[in-house]
Amino acid sequence: MSFPIRKYIKIYLWAVVISLVAYFGYNLVQDVFGGEPARIKKFIMTGKARIEKKNLLGISDMVSFNYKDKYGNDRSTLVFGVKGFVSYYKDVFINIESVDIKLNGAKTEADVEVTALIIGRTGRGASETIMQGLEGEKDKFRLKLVKEEDGWKLLEMEFLQPVNVMGETIGGLPVPYSGRAAG
Repeated sequence: MSFPIRKYIKIYLWAVVISLVAYFGYNLVQDVFGGEPARIKKFIMTGKARIEKKNLLGISDMVSFNYKDKYGNDRSTLVFGVKGFVSYYKDVFINIESVDIKLNGAKTEADVEVTALIIGRTGRGASETIMQGLEGEKDKFRLKLVKEEDGWKLLEMEFLQPVNVMGETIGGLPVPYSGRAAG
């Protein structure tokens, strides 16, 4: 009563294939039938992944050319600020805790409130041990998104509480990104 190894491999491969089909099928159904809230959540998760992977071209592609915020940033200064952020930290981890989406009637603009835990490990003289060189906090952001020809884009961002980024506090007083990092 012993099964040959080939039968085990065959059963395992079928399980993997069925799992992959189910996963991609679920994502396809979410994209087609999930509506704009599902597309916005996918946009948020794509942005998270691009920041963690330090994909600046991908990040800049997510920002509208009409971007303006109350801190004095436009699209180019925001992308420059993100470049400084991802280069300051050796590793970045973002855990999205909540996403609250409010769409306008035409579903062409969205006001999104995101709560996220952001942890960065500094590369400057930090030990390779797990806990040394870690900086992080729970932050709340308001993102204004606009639906353009090629999908959702970031139109405006606001920090709903003061945030410590690269040794500077942002969100208390509106100031443009300075490009300076403490340390």
